[in-house]
Amino acid sequence: MKMKSNISFKTVAVLIGAVAWITATQARAETPSALSDEFKSGSLKLEYSVFGKGYTGADDLKRMYEEKKWEELVNSVVSKRFVINTYYFYLGAAAEGLGYPVAAYKYFELAAKTPEKCADYQTWTDTCVGFKFPNDAVTRMAGLSGAMGEEQNWLPGEGPRVFDLVGLVPTPIEDLLKPKPERSTVRDKFETDDEYKARVDKIKKGFLAVAPLNAKSNYNCQTSYDHAAGEYKISACLALVGGVPLREKHSELSPIRLSNAITSRDIRRDESEDYFYAGSYVWNQTIKVSRDEAKTLENELIVGIYSDDFLVTRKCRYCESTRKNDAFLKGSMTDTWMVIVRPTKVQRIVVYRAADSRVLYSFTPKS
Repeated sequence: MKMKSNISFKTVAVLIGAVAWITATQARAETPSALSDEFKSGSLKLEYSVFGKGYTGADDLKRMYEEKKWEELVNSVVSKRFVINTYYFYLGAAAEGLGYPVAAYKYFELAAKTPEKCADYQTWTDTCVGFKFPNDAVTRMAGLSGAMGEEQNWLPGEGPRVFDLVGLVPTPIEDLLKPKPERSTVRDKFETDDEYKARVDKIKKGFLAVAPLNAKSNYNCQTSYDHAAGEYKISACLALVGGVPLREKHSELSPIRLSNAITSRDIRRDESEDYFYAGSYVWNQTIKVSRDEAKTLENELIVGIYSDDFLVTRKCRYCESTRKNDAFLKGSMTDTWMVIVRPTKVQRIVVYRAADSRVLYSFTPKS
């Protein structure tokens, strides 16, 4: 019996050693180098693992970041096998430091959008290590916008009118929910030559979806006024990376009448829609204007997204209309909807002034 026990113990020990060796070998094989094509292209994605070490080593990673030890930082982050905003931020910083601005932009975008925020994992250690998300990531994206495409800036009143620049009549973003015109290029037998050509030309042009840009809110844009220089500064707009609603629409619908076994009453109905833009572009500009002009400008900004087409999804975040018993007792119901506006192919982003439709900022992504 004693011999069987020893053999069993040795077998288990060998198996444990083998598993450890296989795991370590697999980890080394799957951990991309900081100079790998996957990292350079910005396509490296962090993944969870049962062997993850997401809670440990925050100070070491911050030290590598501050000392600009980029290759060591990337390899250390990947070896954590954990998904968190801070880790994507480190990948972005490393990519920027190593000379891959397009990849850096993508990693900072992931840091801004990743739902696993570092604050959610604060236990006995601070995994945010002083960073704030999504703001810090979006600010770094703003500095890299030029790497993602061509930027143009104009002073108020000096830029082209939005129609002259884009060639499209603006469509309010909420109108994207309405049925779109027929997109088929097949000719109808009742169309004249001119009607067919005009319809096909319109299909090819796409849509310019527009919405007011609330630059007064720090949740939307980081803006300031430099009194000494006489400059209005926009450092980052979260609305253009889907971090906050681009448009918030509230409306009162026609009341409905509900009844119970005893009586009936009119129920007030309200509807709220939050429009989110599923994009990754950041507005970053300094405009030399007087303080009074800056105040006026801040209330008149419109953002336009020119795309071949838009995919729009609408889902209920909180719908009281499904709980009619509660609505009957309250005498009212409010439905809150989330609308995701996703461009199929962005051709241009513009920011213009509502008063005269003149463009202040234009960004054309690289194809």
